Amino acid sequence: MAEVKEDRRIKRTKRQLSAGLIELMKKKNIKDITIKELVEKVDINRSTFYLHYSDIYDLLNDIEKNLMEEVTSVFNSYKNIEQLEDSYAFLLTLFKTFDNNRELCKILMNNPNSSSFMEEMEENLEAEIRNKLTEILGDTSLISPNSYIFYRCGCTGLLKYWITNDSPEAPEEMAKETYHLVVDSLVRIQEEKSKKQL
Repeated sequence: MAEVKEDRRIKRTKRQLSAGLIELMKKKNIKDITIKELVEKVDINRSTFYLHYSDIYDLLNDIEKNLMEEVTSVFNSYKNIEQLEDSYAFLLTLFKTFDNNRELCKILMNNPNSSSFMEEMEENLEAEIRNKLTEILGDTSLISPNSYIFYRCGCTGLLKYWITNDSPEAPEEMAKETYHLVVDSLVRIQEEKSKKQL
Protein backbone atom coordinates (compact mmCIF):
# COMPACT_ATOMS: atom_id res chain seq x y z
CA MET A 1 0.00 0.00 0.00
CA ALA A 2 2.85 2.37 0.86
CA GLU A 3 4.42 1.78 -2.58
CA VAL A 4 1.15 2.67 -4.33
CA LYS A 5 0.93 5.93 -2.37
CA GLU A 6 4.57 6.66 -3.18
CA ASP A 7 3.95 6.01 -6.88
CA ARG A 8 0.97 8.34 -6.84
CA ARG A 9 2.97 11.01 -5.05
CA ILE A 10 5.80 10.73 -7.58
CA LYS A 11 3.37 10.90 -10.50
CA ARG A 12 1.63 13.90 -8.98
CA THR A 13 4.97 15.67 -8.43
CA LYS A 14 6.06 14.99 -12.01
CA ARG A 15 2.72 16.24 -13.33
CA GLN A 16 3.11 19.44 -11.31
CA LEU A 17 6.62 20.02 -12.59
CA SER A 18 5.58 19.30 -16.18
CA ALA A 19 2.57 21.63 -15.99
CA GLY A 20 4.72 24.33 -14.40
CA LEU A 21 7.39 24.10 -17.09
CA ILE A 22 4.78 24.23 -19.86
CA GLU A 23 3.28 27.38 -18.31
CA LEU A 24 6.68 29.03 -18.06
CA MET A 25 7.57 28.05 -21.63
CA LYS A 26 4.52 29.94 -22.88
CA LYS A 27 6.27 33.14 -21.81
CA LYS A 28 9.99 32.37 -21.85
CA ASN A 29 12.61 30.45 -23.77
CA ILE A 30 13.58 27.30 -21.90
CA LYS A 31 17.21 28.46 -21.63
CA ASP A 32 15.97 31.39 -19.52
CA ILE A 33 13.97 29.22 -17.09
CA THR A 34 15.70 28.31 -13.84
CA ILE A 35 14.99 25.41 -11.52
CA LYS A 36 14.48 27.92 -8.70
CA GLU A 37 11.82 29.70 -10.72
CA LEU A 38 10.06 26.45 -11.61
CA VAL A 39 9.96 24.95 -8.10
CA GLU A 40 8.72 28.24 -6.63
CA LYS A 41 5.93 28.32 -9.21
CA VAL A 42 4.69 24.81 -8.39
CA ASP A 43 5.53 25.04 -4.67
CA ILE A 44 7.90 22.05 -4.61
CA ASN A 45 11.27 21.82 -2.87
CA ARG A 46 14.35 22.14 -5.03
CA SER A 47 15.66 18.86 -3.56
CA THR A 48 12.44 17.13 -4.71
CA PHE A 49 13.10 18.30 -8.25
CA TYR A 50 16.57 16.73 -8.17
CA LEU A 51 15.11 13.43 -7.01
CA HIS A 52 13.54 13.08 -10.45
CA TYR A 53 15.48 15.26 -12.90
CA SER A 54 19.04 16.46 -13.35
CA ASP A 55 18.06 19.79 -14.95
CA ILE A 56 15.30 21.60 -16.86
CA TYR A 57 16.20 19.89 -20.14
CA ASP A 58 15.90 16.49 -18.50
CA LEU A 59 12.34 17.41 -17.49
CA LEU A 60 11.58 18.61 -21.03
CA ASN A 61 12.87 15.31 -22.44
CA ASP A 62 10.56 13.44 -20.06
CA ILE A 63 7.59 15.54 -21.18
CA GLU A 64 8.41 14.85 -24.85
CA LYS A 65 8.86 11.13 -24.14
CA ASN A 66 5.47 10.88 -22.43
CA LEU A 67 3.70 12.61 -25.31
CA MET A 68 5.49 10.42 -27.86
CA GLU A 69 4.42 7.33 -25.91
CA GLU A 70 0.83 8.54 -26.11
CA VAL A 71 1.11 9.07 -29.86
CA THR A 72 2.80 5.69 -30.31
CA SER A 73 -0.06 4.10 -28.36
CA VAL A 74 -2.48 5.49 -30.97
CA PHE A 75 -0.40 3.95 -33.77
CA ASN A 76 -0.32 0.62 -31.95
CA SER A 77 -4.08 0.66 -31.36
CA TYR A 78 -4.71 0.69 -35.12
CA LYS A 79 -2.25 -1.97 -36.23
CA ASN A 80 -5.02 -4.08 -37.78
CA ILE A 81 -6.39 -1.64 -40.35
CA GLU A 82 -7.07 -3.71 -43.47
CA GLN A 83 -8.93 -1.23 -45.69
CA LEU A 84 -8.09 2.35 -46.62
CA GLU A 85 -11.59 3.34 -45.52
CA ASP A 86 -10.81 2.22 -41.97
CA SER A 87 -8.03 4.76 -41.56
CA TYR A 88 -10.45 7.59 -40.68
CA ALA A 89 -10.84 6.27 -37.11
CA PHE A 90 -7.06 6.24 -36.71
CA LEU A 91 -6.73 9.82 -37.97
CA LEU A 92 -9.56 11.00 -35.73
CA THR A 93 -7.95 9.45 -32.64
CA LEU A 94 -4.59 10.96 -33.59
CA PHE A 95 -6.03 14.47 -34.02
CA LYS A 96 -7.96 14.15 -30.74
CA THR A 97 -4.76 13.14 -28.97
CA PHE A 98 -2.98 16.24 -30.21
CA ASP A 99 -6.00 18.41 -29.46
CA ASN A 100 -6.03 17.12 -25.86
CA ASN A 101 -2.35 18.13 -25.62
CA ARG A 102 -2.70 21.32 -27.67
CA GLU A 103 -0.79 23.70 -25.38
CA LEU A 104 2.10 21.28 -24.98
CA CYS A 105 2.20 20.51 -28.72
CA LYS A 106 2.19 24.20 -29.57
CA ILE A 107 5.22 24.74 -27.35
CA LEU A 108 7.11 21.69 -28.63
CA MET A 109 6.39 22.48 -32.28
CA ASN A 110 7.63 26.07 -31.90
CA ASN A 111 10.60 25.28 -29.67
CA PRO A 112 13.98 24.81 -31.43
CA ASN A 113 15.10 22.72 -28.44
CA SER A 114 12.29 20.25 -29.22
CA SER A 115 13.11 19.66 -32.88
CA SER A 116 13.85 16.01 -32.09
CA PHE A 117 10.21 15.52 -31.07
CA MET A 118 8.92 16.57 -34.50
CA GLU A 119 11.60 14.55 -36.29
CA GLU A 120 10.73 11.42 -34.32
CA MET A 121 7.03 11.93 -34.92
CA GLU A 122 7.58 12.36 -38.68
CA GLU A 123 9.77 9.26 -38.84
CA ASN A 124 7.18 7.21 -36.92
CA LEU A 125 4.40 8.49 -39.15
CA GLU A 126 6.28 7.63 -42.35
CA ALA A 127 7.14 4.16 -41.03
CA GLU A 128 3.48 3.55 -40.18
CA ILE A 129 2.35 4.77 -43.59
CA ARG A 130 4.83 2.49 -45.35
CA ASN A 131 3.87 -0.54 -43.27
CA LYS A 132 0.15 0.06 -43.60
CA LEU A 133 0.25 0.64 -47.35
CA THR A 134 2.25 -2.54 -47.82
CA GLU A 135 -0.41 -4.45 -45.85
CA ILE A 136 -3.36 -2.86 -47.64
CA LEU A 137 -2.06 -2.58 -51.20
CA GLY A 138 0.35 -5.50 -51.26
CA ASP A 139 2.35 -4.12 -54.20
CA THR A 140 3.58 -0.61 -53.42
CA SER A 141 5.77 -0.28 -56.49
CA LEU A 142 3.36 2.30 -57.93
CA ILE A 143 3.96 4.60 -54.96
CA SER A 144 6.92 6.84 -55.67
CA PRO A 145 9.40 7.90 -52.96
CA ASN A 146 8.09 11.45 -53.44
CA SER A 147 4.61 10.28 -52.45
CA TYR A 148 5.88 9.04 -49.09
CA ILE A 149 7.58 12.39 -48.51
CA PHE A 150 4.33 14.13 -49.40
CA TYR A 151 2.30 12.02 -46.97
CA ARG A 152 4.85 12.50 -44.22
CA CYS A 153 5.43 16.23 -44.61
CA GLY A 154 1.86 16.97 -45.66
CA CYS A 155 0.31 15.30 -42.63
CA THR A 156 2.74 16.75 -40.11
CA GLY A 157 2.65 20.18 -41.78
CA LEU A 158 -1.14 20.26 -41.63
CA LEU A 159 -1.06 19.12 -38.01
CA LYS A 160 1.51 21.75 -37.06
CA TYR A 161 -0.46 24.52 -38.78
CA TRP A 162 -3.66 23.41 -37.04
CA ILE A 163 -2.02 23.31 -33.60
CA THR A 164 0.17 26.40 -33.72
CA ASN A 165 -2.39 28.71 -35.35
CA ASP A 166 -5.28 27.75 -33.07
CA SER A 167 -7.28 26.75 -36.13
CA PRO A 168 -10.99 26.54 -35.34
CA GLU A 169 -11.56 23.21 -37.07
CA ALA A 170 -12.60 20.36 -34.79
CA PRO A 171 -10.54 17.13 -34.77
CA GLU A 172 -13.35 15.46 -36.73
CA GLU A 173 -13.02 18.01 -39.54
CA MET A 174 -9.24 17.72 -39.65
CA ALA A 175 -9.39 13.91 -39.69
CA LYS A 176 -11.92 14.01 -42.52
CA GLU A 177 -9.87 16.46 -44.59
CA THR A 178 -6.62 14.54 -44.05
CA TYR A 179 -8.40 11.29 -44.82
CA HIS A 180 -9.62 12.59 -48.19
CA LEU A 181 -6.27 14.15 -49.10
CA VAL A 182 -4.39 10.90 -48.46
CA VAL A 183 -6.95 8.22 -49.28
CA ASP A 184 -8.18 9.81 -52.52
CA SER A 185 -4.65 9.70 -53.92
CA LEU A 186 -4.22 6.09 -52.79
CA VAL A 187 -7.53 5.07 -54.37
CA ARG A 188 -6.21 6.39 -57.69
CA ILE A 189 -3.08 4.27 -57.21
CA GLN A 190 -5.28 1.22 -56.59
CA GLU A 191 -7.24 2.00 -59.75
CA GLU A 192 -4.02 2.25 -61.77
CA LYS A 193 -2.90 -1.06 -60.35
CA SER A 194 -6.20 -2.68 -61.34
CA LYS A 195 -5.94 -1.32 -64.89
CA LYS A 196 -2.44 -2.74 -65.29
CA GLN A 197 -3.65 -6.14 -64.17
CA LEU A 198 -6.38 -6.26 -66.86
